[in-house]
Amino acid sequence: MGKDQSINDFMEDCRIKIYNASSDEIISARLLPFGYDEAKHTANKTIYTDTVALVKKNENENAEWQTASELFNNQQKKTRKDFSRIRKKLKFYYPASSAEANTLGLYEDKITKYTDFLQVAKNFYGNLVGMQEVLDKLAPFGYTLESVQALQADVDQLDILRADREKEGGDAQYATKERNTKMDELYEAANEIARLAKLIFEDDEAQYLEKLGIIARS
Repeated sequence: MGKDQSINDFMEDCRIKIYNASSDEIISARLLPFGYDEAKHTANKTIYTDTVALVKKNENENAEWQTASELFNNQQKKTRKDFSRIRKKLKFYYPASSAEANTLGLYEDKITKYTDFLQVAKNFYGNLVGMQEVLDKLAPFGYTLESVQALQADVDQLDILRADREKEGGDAQYATKERNTKMDELYEAANEIARLAKLIFEDDEAQYLEKLGIIARS
């Protein structure tokens, strides 16, 4: 595939070479002595259709990875926001020196990294649901045990969404590798036709090159 060529342009370029080499009577007849019989043409068409399928598969896998990434990112953003809000309210009641603040990790601020945030948030909610007096302090702000448990479930959901994102990312990478390998094979098949055609069709027969999508030099 050319450096600046899109995948769609590459696929169309290969399709024209492979299918017209088979369907055009003159071209196919001139290619026949070089091993381009019906079986050879069929094999090349199979390479093309297999590549089409892998290109589509790669597109689908990338779309699934993108969706999984967005779900994870949105959930993490929401969870961090909810976590920050509830901690601010508890800090109103509990200074850093209090036993409650220590148990809940209220003043654990080094949570920029996802893994650090996840651990702090899990510890926070895991302890909070069992601290009735602290829950009572949150009641005027509209929090209940059930709403806190829902926030805890949001944190747990991050593990699931992140695992799904990593799985989809791996699937997308494998699909890209699989597609690229088949595209290399397709390139070789189409390029062989082009190279051979340039040797067969010269001068006043250059119009046959154009049928294969090859620009003939004047």
